[in-house]
Amino acid sequence: MSEGTPNVAIKRPAGVTVVGILVALAGIVNLVFGSLLVISAFGDNPTYINNFGQEVTVSTFYLWFNGFLMVLLGLIYFWLTRLTFAGSATAQMLISVLAVINIVFGFFHFGNGGWLQILVNLLIVLIVNSGGAKLWFSQMR
Repeated sequence: MSEGTPNVAIKRPAGVTVVGILVALAGIVNLVFGSLLVISAFGDNPTYINNFGQEVTVSTFYLWFNGFLMVLLGLIYFWLTRLTFAGSATAQMLISVLAVINIVFGFFHFGNGGWLQILVNLLIVLIVNSGGAKLWFSQMR
């Protein structure tokens, strides 16, 4: 034990708990929708109407590829949730990076709910980088 640094347990800030819960919810959503994409590839593939009014069938490759990526991302979010509640500095960095990426992508579909994506992720960045959260994530375990 080094001198001058007391071994005091740091209480997890409420904001970190909220961010951890949001990351866990994102994991659940990714697992559910990723599984639905993979399952929807069996049978008739779904269709949608594009901007030109034409009906387009979604390819099986697209459904499987995006479905498996969403399931993988969901599992990563669960791992990140565990790290968040443990106070890992890796979790703070990854959450900040993913939130900034989501903010950038929010600008690409601003009219279709992208503004909400930007606001939520901006709030996450601010919470994760607050003073109490930095103290929580910098503790040695």
